[in-house]
Amino acid sequence: MDRQTLDMEGARQGEVSAASMQVGNDTIAIARIATMTVEKHEFFPWDTPANRKTQSVYATTCVGALFFGLAGLVWGLVRTGYPDSGMGNLSGVALMALGLGLGIRAAMIALKLKKKEPYYRLLIGTSDGRQIPLVDNNRDVLSKIRDVLRHKMDTGDASVTGDFDLNLDIVNLRLPKGNTPAAPPTIRDDDSRLGLQPVT
Repeated sequence: MDRQTLDMEGARQGEVSAASMQVGNDTIAIARIATMTVEKHEFFPWDTPANRKTQSVYATTCVGALFFGLAGLVWGLVRTGYPDSGMGNLSGVALMALGLGLGIRAAMIALKLKKKEPYYRLLIGTSDGRQIPLVDNNRDVLSKIRDVLRHKMDTGDASVTGDFDLNLDIVNLRLPKGNTPAAPPTIRDDDSRLGLQPVT
């Protein structure tokens, strides 16, 4: 059976740079972000045209097999004592069994089509009216991306960059090269004897 994925509901990969975020073919300036909302939604992963058609074929064939199976059994009863009576009963039983099997399969597919799965959407709205959705079944991952963007919006911190791959639930954040934290100052022997502490 075909299955829809979250890629059909929104973006799954992106990169956060110093002043913008790249999501698919969309480049969003951090300064142009107006709203960010994490929403909960549901979708039907198995409800596709191909699966609906398959379920319809099974259901239709089930009805036909049951009808002709019942007709075969009636024929066998009506023709009791004739040579073709046994053939009517045999074909009737076979078609009834086939119809029941197809009916069970059609019912299983129908239940699958109605199965819902939750997912979350980080909807990023920009000042020019665009809305870019990021989707995942893990709310914490989307909240982490939202918090990073909010930090950059609030502070203008261009040193925070990162990338994410929601297919793997990975959010990588890193400082640009060259912005490594300074090493803590060392205490000279004469300073330690005097009880002096390094100035931080």
